[in-house]
Amino acid sequence: MYSALLRHVRALGERTATGLKERWKVLKHVTLCPNRVGGIARAALVVNVK
Repeated sequence: MYSALLRHVRALGERTATGLKERWKVLKHVTLCPNRVGGIARAALVVNVK
């Protein structure tokens, strides 16, 4: 039971790290106003979490 919990937590952490890496890769090339980029990033995070 402990190993299944550990496996689940580790997988969640790896998915989060991968998602952040992809988001930053995309956001490096955005030329919008920083305020607009923040709103877009928050919206993308909400969509990806659900």
